[in-house]
Amino acid sequence: MPVKKTAAWSKLDNAAKIFPSTREKSDTRVFRFACELYEEINPAVLQRAVDRAVANFPNYLCVIRKGAFWYYLERRDLHPTVTPEQKRVCGPMVQADQKKLLFEVSYFRRRINLEMYHVLSDGTGAMQFLKAIVTCYLNERHAGELPHPAPILERDSSLSERTSDSFQKYYEKNKKGRQSLLPPKAYHLTGEKLPEDQLLAIEGFVSVKEVLRAAHASQATLTVYLTAVFLEAIRREMSLQARKDPVVLRIPVNLRQFFPSETARNFFGIIEVQYDFGLRSGEFPDILEQVARAFAQELTPDQLSLRMNALSAMEHNPFIRIAPLPVKNIALRLARHMSDVGETAVISNVGRVTMPPELTPYIRSFHVLASTKKLQLCVCSFGDRLQLGFTSAFTSTGLQRQFLAVLAEQGIQAQVASNGFFPAQTPAAGKGD
Repeated sequence: MPVKKTAAWSKLDNAAKIFPSTREKSDTRVFRFACELYEEINPAVLQRAVDRAVANFPNYLCVIRKGAFWYYLERRDLHPTVTPEQKRVCGPMVQADQKKLLFEVSYFRRRINLEMYHVLSDGTGAMQFLKAIVTCYLNERHAGELPHPAPILERDSSLSERTSDSFQKYYEKNKKGRQSLLPPKAYHLTGEKLPEDQLLAIEGFVSVKEVLRAAHASQATLTVYLTAVFLEAIRREMSLQARKDPVVLRIPVNLRQFFPSETARNFFGIIEVQYDFGLRSGEFPDILEQVARAFAQELTPDQLSLRMNALSAMEHNPFIRIAPLPVKNIALRLARHMSDVGETAVISNVGRVTMPPELTPYIRSFHVLASTKKLQLCVCSFGDRLQLGFTSAFTSTGLQRQFLAVLAEQGIQAQVASNGFFPAQTPAAGKGD
Protein backbone atom coordinates (compact mmCIF):
# COMPACT_ATOMS: atom_id res chain seq x y z
CA MET A 1 0.00 0.00 0.00
CA PRO A 2 1.54 3.37 -0.96
CA VAL A 3 2.32 5.69 1.93
CA LYS A 4 0.16 8.78 2.09
CA LYS A 5 2.21 11.95 1.67
CA THR A 6 2.37 14.29 4.62
CA ALA A 7 2.18 18.08 4.41
CA ALA A 8 5.25 19.94 3.20
CA TRP A 9 5.51 21.66 6.56
CA SER A 10 3.95 21.46 10.01
CA LYS A 11 3.84 23.49 13.21
CA LEU A 12 5.69 22.33 16.28
CA ASP A 13 3.43 20.89 18.94
CA ASN A 14 3.04 22.79 22.21
CA ALA A 15 5.72 20.84 24.09
CA ALA A 16 8.22 21.09 21.24
CA LYS A 17 8.08 24.88 20.91
CA ILE A 18 10.45 25.48 23.83
CA PHE A 19 13.21 23.09 22.69
CA PRO A 20 14.79 25.01 19.76
CA SER A 21 14.89 28.24 21.79
CA THR A 22 16.49 26.66 24.88
CA ARG A 23 18.88 24.15 23.33
CA GLU A 24 22.43 24.44 24.73
CA LYS A 25 25.77 22.69 24.38
CA SER A 26 25.22 21.34 27.87
CA ASP A 27 21.65 20.21 27.10
CA THR A 28 21.15 19.24 23.48
CA ARG A 29 17.50 18.20 24.00
CA VAL A 30 18.39 14.83 22.47
CA PHE A 31 17.54 11.44 23.92
CA ARG A 32 18.81 7.97 23.09
CA PHE A 33 16.71 4.82 22.89
CA ALA A 34 18.61 1.60 22.26
CA CYS A 35 18.00 -2.12 21.89
CA GLU A 36 20.64 -4.74 22.63
CA LEU A 37 20.36 -8.07 20.84
CA TYR A 38 22.10 -11.38 21.51
CA GLU A 39 23.97 -11.15 18.21
CA GLU A 40 26.21 -8.75 16.31
CA ILE A 41 24.39 -6.17 14.20
CA ASN A 42 24.43 -6.59 10.42
CA PRO A 43 24.69 -2.99 9.08
CA ALA A 44 23.16 -3.75 5.65
CA VAL A 45 20.12 -5.43 7.18
CA LEU A 46 19.77 -2.60 9.68
CA GLN A 47 19.79 -0.02 6.87
CA ARG A 48 16.97 -1.83 5.08
CA ALA A 49 15.08 -2.14 8.37
CA VAL A 50 15.29 1.62 8.96
CA ASP A 51 14.09 2.31 5.41
CA ARG A 52 11.05 0.08 5.96
CA ALA A 53 10.26 1.38 9.43
CA VAL A 54 10.46 5.08 8.56
CA ALA A 55 7.83 4.59 5.85
CA ASN A 56 5.37 4.30 8.74
CA PHE A 57 6.66 7.52 10.32
CA PRO A 58 6.97 9.91 7.34
CA ASN A 59 6.54 12.94 9.62
CA TYR A 60 10.02 12.17 10.99
CA LEU A 61 11.56 12.84 7.55
CA CYS A 62 11.86 16.57 8.14
CA VAL A 63 14.24 19.35 9.10
CA ILE A 64 13.70 22.25 11.44
CA ARG A 65 13.33 25.72 9.96
CA LYS A 66 13.16 29.20 11.46
CA GLY A 67 10.04 31.20 10.65
CA ALA A 68 9.11 34.79 11.41
CA PHE A 69 7.05 33.84 14.48
CA TRP A 70 7.87 30.20 15.33
CA TYR A 71 10.20 27.40 14.36
CA TYR A 72 8.53 24.80 12.17
CA LEU A 73 9.21 21.41 10.57
CA GLU A 74 9.68 21.10 6.82
CA ARG A 75 9.35 17.81 4.96
CA ARG A 76 12.47 16.99 2.93
CA ASP A 77 13.36 14.19 0.55
CA LEU A 78 16.11 12.97 2.88
CA HIS A 79 16.74 9.41 3.94
CA PRO A 80 18.46 8.24 7.14
CA THR A 81 21.83 6.56 6.78
CA VAL A 82 22.84 3.98 9.37
CA THR A 83 26.36 4.54 10.74
CA PRO A 84 28.66 2.92 13.30
CA GLU A 85 28.36 4.62 16.68
CA GLN A 86 30.93 7.41 16.81
CA LYS A 87 29.37 10.42 18.59
CA ARG A 88 29.00 10.97 22.31
CA VAL A 89 25.75 9.90 23.92
CA CYS A 90 22.93 12.39 23.22
CA GLY A 91 25.25 14.64 21.22
CA PRO A 92 23.98 17.68 19.28
CA MET A 93 21.50 16.88 16.53
CA VAL A 94 21.01 20.38 15.10
CA GLN A 95 23.77 22.61 13.74
CA ALA A 96 23.53 26.04 12.19
CA ASP A 97 23.05 26.13 8.42
CA GLN A 98 22.70 22.34 8.21
CA LYS A 99 19.42 20.96 6.94
CA LYS A 100 19.54 17.41 8.29
CA LEU A 101 17.12 14.91 9.78
CA LEU A 102 16.34 15.21 13.46
CA PHE A 103 17.09 11.59 14.30
CA GLU A 104 20.02 9.25 13.76
CA VAL A 105 20.37 5.47 13.81
CA SER A 106 23.73 3.92 14.67
CA TYR A 107 25.01 0.56 15.90
CA PHE A 108 27.73 -0.80 18.14
CA ARG A 109 28.38 -4.51 18.38
CA ARG A 110 25.00 -5.95 19.41
CA ARG A 111 23.24 -2.63 20.03
CA ILE A 112 20.97 -0.54 17.82
CA ASN A 113 20.84 3.14 18.82
CA LEU A 114 18.13 5.66 17.96
CA GLU A 115 18.92 9.24 18.93
CA MET A 116 16.23 11.86 18.42
CA TYR A 117 15.80 15.59 18.90
CA HIS A 118 12.93 16.15 21.32
CA VAL A 119 11.22 18.48 18.82
CA LEU A 120 10.14 15.40 16.82
CA SER A 121 8.61 13.32 19.57
CA ASP A 122 8.59 12.24 23.20
CA GLY A 123 9.77 8.96 24.68
CA THR A 124 6.63 7.05 23.72
CA GLY A 125 6.89 8.07 20.06
CA ALA A 126 10.62 7.35 19.94
CA MET A 127 10.11 3.90 21.47
CA GLN A 128 7.41 3.14 18.88
CA PHE A 129 9.89 4.01 16.14
CA LEU A 130 12.74 1.98 17.66
CA LYS A 131 10.47 -1.03 18.11
CA ALA A 132 9.45 -0.75 14.45
CA ILE A 133 13.13 -0.68 13.41
CA VAL A 134 13.99 -3.69 15.57
CA THR A 135 10.96 -5.60 14.28
CA CYS A 136 11.90 -4.95 10.65
CA TYR A 137 15.50 -5.94 11.39
CA LEU A 138 14.64 -9.23 13.08
CA ASN A 139 11.97 -10.06 10.49
CA GLU A 140 14.65 -10.05 7.79
CA ARG A 141 17.59 -11.33 9.82
CA HIS A 142 15.66 -14.40 10.98
CA ALA A 143 13.16 -14.79 8.14
CA GLY A 144 13.90 -18.52 7.87
CA GLU A 145 13.22 -19.12 11.56
CA LEU A 146 10.02 -17.10 11.98
CA PRO A 147 6.67 -18.64 10.98
CA HIS A 148 5.59 -15.25 9.62
CA PRO A 149 6.84 -11.64 9.84
CA ALA A 150 5.93 -9.87 13.07
CA PRO A 151 3.72 -6.76 12.66
CA ILE A 152 5.77 -3.58 12.35
CA LEU A 153 3.37 -1.43 14.38
CA GLU A 154 2.09 -2.45 17.79
CA ARG A 155 -1.31 -0.86 17.10
CA ASP A 156 -3.22 -0.57 13.84
CA SER A 157 -3.39 3.23 13.90
CA SER A 158 -3.74 5.43 10.84
CA LEU A 159 -1.08 7.82 9.57
CA SER A 160 -3.26 10.80 10.48
CA GLU A 161 -3.54 9.50 14.05
CA ARG A 162 0.25 9.05 14.36
CA THR A 163 0.92 12.56 13.02
CA SER A 164 -1.82 14.39 14.94
CA ASP A 165 -1.18 17.16 17.48
CA SER A 166 -2.93 15.89 20.60
CA PHE A 167 -2.19 19.07 22.55
CA GLN A 168 -4.45 20.92 20.11
CA LYS A 169 -7.05 18.16 20.26
CA TYR A 170 -7.41 18.33 24.04
CA TYR A 171 -6.90 22.06 24.57
CA GLU A 172 -9.88 23.65 26.36
CA LYS A 173 -9.90 27.42 26.06
CA ASN A 174 -12.10 27.99 29.09
CA LYS A 175 -10.32 25.49 31.34
CA LYS A 176 -7.28 27.36 32.56
CA GLY A 177 -4.80 26.22 35.16
CA ARG A 178 -2.31 28.47 36.85
CA GLN A 179 1.34 28.22 35.94
CA SER A 180 3.71 29.90 38.38
CA LEU A 181 6.21 32.15 36.61
CA LEU A 182 8.76 31.83 39.40
CA PRO A 183 8.50 28.57 41.36
CA PRO A 184 9.94 28.33 44.89
CA LYS A 185 13.68 27.67 44.94
CA ALA A 186 14.57 23.98 45.04
CA TYR A 187 17.75 22.31 46.26
CA HIS A 188 20.33 22.25 43.46
CA LEU A 189 22.96 19.60 42.93
CA THR A 190 26.47 20.99 43.15
CA GLY A 191 29.96 19.89 42.22
CA GLU A 192 32.53 20.08 39.46
CA LYS A 193 30.91 20.00 36.04
CA LEU A 194 32.09 18.30 32.89
CA PRO A 195 32.92 20.43 29.84
CA GLU A 196 29.75 21.72 28.15
CA ASP A 197 29.93 19.17 25.34
CA GLN A 198 30.35 16.17 27.64
CA LEU A 199 27.82 13.95 29.40
CA LEU A 200 28.46 11.16 31.89
CA ALA A 201 26.21 8.15 31.26
CA ILE A 202 25.92 5.33 33.79
CA GLU A 203 23.54 2.42 33.42
CA GLY A 204 22.48 0.07 36.18
CA PHE A 205 20.65 -3.18 35.43
CA VAL A 206 18.52 -4.86 38.08
CA SER A 207 15.82 -7.50 38.28
CA VAL A 208 12.26 -6.25 37.74
CA LYS A 209 11.01 -8.96 40.10
CA GLU A 210 13.37 -7.85 42.88
CA VAL A 211 12.36 -4.19 42.55
CA LEU A 212 8.67 -5.09 42.50
CA ARG A 213 9.17 -7.25 45.60
CA ALA A 214 10.70 -4.30 47.46
CA ALA A 215 8.07 -1.88 46.15
CA HIS A 216 5.12 -4.09 47.04
CA ALA A 217 6.58 -4.74 50.48
CA SER A 218 6.32 -0.97 50.96
CA GLN A 219 2.83 -0.94 49.38
CA ALA A 220 4.15 1.21 46.54
CA THR A 221 4.21 1.05 42.76
CA LEU A 222 7.53 0.59 40.99
CA THR A 223 7.70 4.25 39.92
CA VAL A 224 6.79 5.56 43.38
CA TYR A 225 9.40 3.27 44.92
CA LEU A 226 12.21 4.32 42.55
CA THR A 227 11.29 8.00 43.03
CA ALA A 228 11.60 7.53 46.80
CA VAL A 229 14.96 5.79 46.32
CA PHE A 230 16.12 8.76 44.22
CA LEU A 231 15.11 11.18 47.00
CA GLU A 232 16.89 9.05 49.61
CA ALA A 233 20.05 9.00 47.44
CA ILE A 234 19.92 12.81 47.19
CA ARG A 235 19.44 13.08 50.97
CA ARG A 236 22.62 11.09 51.56
CA GLU A 237 24.57 13.51 49.36
CA MET A 238 23.13 16.70 50.90
CA SER A 239 24.88 18.74 53.56
CA LEU A 240 22.83 19.73 56.62
CA GLN A 241 23.03 23.38 55.54
CA ALA A 242 21.64 22.54 52.09
CA ARG A 243 18.46 21.12 53.60
CA LYS A 244 16.94 24.59 53.90
CA ASP A 245 15.58 24.12 50.35
CA PRO A 246 13.20 21.30 49.37
CA VAL A 247 14.21 18.63 46.87
CA VAL A 248 11.95 18.81 43.81
CA LEU A 249 11.90 16.01 41.25
CA ARG A 250 10.14 16.57 37.94
CA ILE A 251 8.57 13.53 36.33
CA PRO A 252 7.40 13.39 32.69
CA VAL A 253 4.02 11.69 32.26
CA ASN A 254 2.75 9.99 29.11
CA LEU A 255 -0.58 11.76 28.56
CA ARG A 256 -1.78 8.97 26.25
CA GLN A 257 -2.55 7.00 29.42
CA PHE A 258 -5.17 9.60 30.36
CA PHE A 259 -6.30 11.09 27.03
CA PRO A 260 -6.81 8.64 24.12
CA SER A 261 -4.19 9.29 21.45
CA GLU A 262 -2.07 7.34 18.97
CA THR A 263 0.20 10.27 18.10
CA ALA A 264 3.89 9.64 17.52
CA ARG A 265 4.60 13.30 18.29
CA ASN A 266 5.10 14.88 21.70
CA PHE A 267 2.23 14.31 24.10
CA PHE A 268 3.51 14.41 27.66
CA GLY A 269 3.01 16.42 30.82
CA ILE A 270 5.12 17.07 33.91
CA ILE A 271 4.31 16.44 37.55
CA GLU A 272 6.42 17.39 40.56
CA VAL A 273 7.30 15.48 43.70
CA GLN A 274 8.68 17.57 46.56
CA TYR A 275 10.28 16.56 49.84
CA ASP A 276 11.59 18.98 52.46
CA PHE A 277 14.33 17.30 54.47
CA GLY A 278 14.61 20.39 56.66
CA LEU A 279 11.03 20.03 57.88
CA ARG A 280 10.33 16.29 57.73
CA SER A 281 11.99 13.27 59.31
CA GLY A 282 13.79 12.05 56.19
CA GLU A 283 12.99 8.45 57.14
CA PHE A 284 12.45 6.25 54.08
CA PRO A 285 8.84 5.27 54.99
CA ASP A 286 7.97 8.96 55.27
CA ILE A 287 9.60 9.67 51.90
CA LEU A 288 7.57 6.86 50.35
CA GLU A 289 4.37 8.19 51.89
CA GLN A 290 4.96 11.70 50.57
CA VAL A 291 5.81 10.46 47.07
CA ALA A 292 2.70 8.24 46.94
CA ARG A 293 0.54 11.19 48.08
CA ALA A 294 1.99 13.46 45.38
CA PHE A 295 1.38 10.86 42.67
CA ALA A 296 -2.20 10.34 43.81
CA GLN A 297 -2.86 14.09 43.74
CA GLU A 298 -1.10 14.88 40.47
CA LEU A 299 -1.90 11.85 38.31
CA THR A 300 -5.55 12.55 37.57
CA PRO A 301 -7.05 13.54 34.21
CA ASP A 302 -8.41 16.77 35.69
CA GLN A 303 -5.10 17.86 37.23
CA LEU A 304 -3.12 16.92 34.12
CA SER A 305 -5.63 18.76 31.95
CA LEU A 306 -5.21 21.92 34.04
CA ARG A 307 -1.43 21.75 33.64
CA MET A 308 -1.73 21.05 29.92
CA ASN A 309 -4.05 24.01 29.41
CA ALA A 310 -1.83 26.33 31.45
CA LEU A 311 1.12 25.54 29.16
CA SER A 312 -0.98 25.72 25.99
CA ALA A 313 -2.44 29.10 26.98
CA MET A 314 0.85 30.79 26.07
CA GLU A 315 0.70 29.46 22.52
CA HIS A 316 -2.89 30.71 22.13
CA ASN A 317 -2.24 34.15 23.64
CA PRO A 318 -2.79 36.66 20.78
CA PHE A 319 -0.03 39.01 21.98
CA ILE A 320 2.52 36.20 22.19
CA ARG A 321 1.50 34.78 18.82
CA ILE A 322 2.33 38.01 16.97
CA ALA A 323 5.67 38.52 18.74
CA PRO A 324 8.61 37.91 16.35
CA LEU A 325 10.71 34.79 16.90
CA PRO A 326 13.78 36.59 18.38
CA VAL A 327 11.53 38.05 21.09
CA LYS A 328 9.97 34.63 21.74
CA ASN A 329 13.45 33.10 22.01
CA ILE A 330 14.43 35.56 24.73
CA ALA A 331 11.16 35.00 26.58
CA LEU A 332 11.40 31.21 26.38
CA ARG A 333 15.02 31.19 27.58
CA LEU A 334 14.03 33.37 30.51
CA ALA A 335 11.09 31.09 31.28
CA ARG A 336 13.39 28.05 31.15
CA HIS A 337 15.85 29.73 33.52
CA MET A 338 13.12 30.59 36.01
CA SER A 339 11.72 27.07 35.78
CA ASP A 340 15.15 25.59 36.50
CA VAL A 341 15.18 27.43 39.83
CA GLY A 342 12.45 25.09 41.03
CA GLU A 343 14.00 21.81 39.85
CA THR A 344 16.53 19.50 41.50
CA ALA A 345 16.57 16.61 39.00
CA VAL A 346 14.36 14.58 36.66
CA ILE A 347 13.22 10.95 36.77
CA SER A 348 11.43 9.49 33.75
CA ASN A 349 9.94 6.00 33.65
CA VAL A 350 9.31 4.96 30.06
CA GLY A 351 7.78 1.75 31.41
CA ARG A 352 7.68 -1.86 30.32
CA VAL A 353 8.71 -2.51 26.72
CA THR A 354 6.93 -5.33 24.94
CA MET A 355 7.72 -6.96 21.61
CA PRO A 356 6.04 -9.70 19.58
CA PRO A 357 6.63 -13.03 21.40
CA GLU A 358 8.36 -14.60 18.40
CA LEU A 359 11.03 -11.84 18.50
CA THR A 360 11.77 -11.74 22.25
CA PRO A 361 14.32 -14.63 22.20
CA TYR A 362 16.63 -12.44 20.08
CA ILE A 363 16.45 -9.35 22.36
CA ARG A 364 18.44 -8.86 25.55
CA SER A 365 17.39 -5.39 26.73
CA PHE A 366 16.16 -1.89 25.95
CA HIS A 367 17.89 1.31 27.11
CA VAL A 368 16.96 4.98 27.57
CA LEU A 369 19.25 7.98 28.19
CA ALA A 370 18.54 11.73 27.95
CA SER A 371 20.61 14.89 27.71
CA THR A 372 20.64 17.13 30.77
CA LYS A 373 22.53 20.03 32.29
CA LYS A 374 21.85 18.63 35.76
CA LEU A 375 21.15 14.95 36.46
CA GLN A 376 18.42 12.74 35.02
CA LEU A 377 17.37 9.16 35.59
CA CYS A 378 15.52 7.29 32.83
CA VAL A 379 13.98 3.90 33.50
CA CYS A 380 12.65 1.17 31.24
CA SER A 381 12.30 -2.60 31.42
CA PHE A 382 12.20 -5.58 29.10
CA GLY A 383 11.37 -8.96 30.55
CA ASP A 384 13.03 -9.14 33.96
CA ARG A 385 15.80 -6.67 33.04
CA LEU A 386 15.21 -3.15 34.40
CA GLN A 387 17.51 -0.43 33.08
CA LEU A 388 18.39 2.59 35.22
CA GLY A 389 19.93 5.16 32.86
CA PHE A 390 21.68 8.00 34.68
CA THR A 391 22.98 10.97 32.70
CA SER A 392 24.81 13.76 34.45
CA ALA A 393 26.64 17.00 33.76
CA PHE A 394 28.77 16.45 36.89
CA THR A 395 32.08 14.62 37.26
CA SER A 396 31.03 13.10 40.58
CA THR A 397 29.22 9.76 40.64
CA GLY A 398 28.25 10.00 44.29
CA LEU A 399 24.51 10.28 43.79
CA GLN A 400 24.42 7.34 41.37
CA ARG A 401 26.39 5.26 43.88
CA GLN A 402 24.02 6.19 46.67
CA PHE A 403 21.02 5.18 44.55
CA LEU A 404 22.50 1.76 43.89
CA ALA A 405 23.52 1.46 47.54
CA VAL A 406 19.91 2.04 48.67
CA LEU A 407 18.80 -0.73 46.32
CA ALA A 408 21.56 -3.04 47.58
CA GLU A 409 20.36 -2.52 51.15
CA GLN A 410 16.99 -3.86 49.96
CA GLY A 411 18.67 -6.92 48.48
CA ILE A 412 18.63 -5.60 44.92
CA GLN A 413 22.01 -6.05 43.24
CA ALA A 414 22.95 -4.17 40.08
CA GLN A 415 25.29 -4.61 37.16
CA VAL A 416 26.83 -1.34 35.99
CA ALA A 417 28.04 -0.03 32.64
CA SER A 418 29.39 3.45 31.97
CA ASN A 419 30.86 5.70 29.30
CA GLY A 420 33.15 7.21 31.93
CA PHE A 421 34.98 6.47 35.16
CA PHE A 422 32.93 4.29 37.47
CA PRO A 423 35.11 1.72 39.32
CA ALA A 424 33.68 -1.75 39.68
CA GLN A 425 32.91 -3.70 42.84
CA THR A 426 31.26 -0.99 44.89
CA PRO A 427 29.03 -2.27 47.71
CA ALA A 428 26.07 -1.64 45.43
CA ALA A 429 27.21 -2.95 42.09
CA GLY A 430 29.50 -5.06 40.03
CA LYS A 431 30.83 -4.24 36.60
CA GLY A 432 28.43 -5.00 33.77
CA ASP A 433 29.43 -6.20 30.34
